[in-house]
Amino acid sequence: MVNGEGPVLVVHGGAGELDSEDDRRLYLQGVGEALDAGLRELQRGATAAVLSAVEHMERHTIMNAGRGAALCADGTVALDAGFMDGATRRYGAVTGVRNCVTPVLLAERLSHEGDFGRFVAPPCADTLAAQFGLPACEPDSLVSDRARRIWESRCAAARPVSRTPWLDTVGAVALDVDGHLAAAVSTGGMSMKRPGRVGDSPVVGGGFFARDGVGACVTTGVGEVLMREGSARRCVQLLSGGAPPARAAQQVLAELADFPGDLRGASGLILVSPAGEVILDHSSREMSGGWARPGGARRVTHLWR
Repeated sequence: MVNGEGPVLVVHGGAGELDSEDDRRLYLQGVGEALDAGLRELQRGATAAVLSAVEHMERHTIMNAGRGAALCADGTVALDAGFMDGATRRYGAVTGVRNCVTPVLLAERLSHEGDFGRFVAPPCADTLAAQFGLPACEPDSLVSDRARRIWESRCAAARPVSRTPWLDTVGAVALDVDGHLAAAVSTGGMSMKRPGRVGDSPVVGGGFFARDGVGACVTTGVGEVLMREGSARRCVQLLSGGAPPARAAQQVLAELADFPGDLRGASGLILVSPAGEVILDHSSREMSGGWARPGGARRVTHLWR
């Protein structure tokens, strides 16, 4: 846990396992750039900070979000994203986006359309960029050369690949000078996922949750188990019950351990308390992340188990 007071931005580039030192370097570079981008916006509020940080990672093609994200089994990209404002608890979420590089901005726009929130799936998701005046793109432009090579190698493999070529999902949480909290998340989903599969990232409470005065949390990892446990909301609820942030994170990750199979440990989370305490924790082999405060305090790290 990182103790501290006042405004802070926390970012993660995903939990999982990589097989390349070059990829680890690029992930950390992307996390650092996202922190810089978000911190420049933190004076405008927690929402501006998390959106700027996640949008940067969506444009950073090494990460599993936006352009360059992991491909579905049919060789296409389908993007998911979610956003929540801790002051109002409004949320927005999209799934199956194929024509916008920055689905997190679509999610934030949707959060303004109702008292509670909006969750939009295809085919309606395909019209959102034009509806909100955001740049649209051709679906093929979201497919990077790297993602295509990995997809082709997996299609040709005689047995399942043991390591993931991406750390899963990207996300950010922030506390601003007025005490407001926000959370945002974006992903291309699991590599080789079935077309139409929805993971935790666009599911409020599963992949993201924020409530002023209590906390904000974003998860990363195996969506099926994170949704089952409602892990992001669960972590914030533990804070509301008086649990210290580090204990809340540890308990939530421990509750995922009974998920069957090799994927049960491939998860992680970031958490910020109303006091500005920061948690980056994981049960996966690796996780990239970092935090930064106005005034210069900053850390970018690659966590290991």
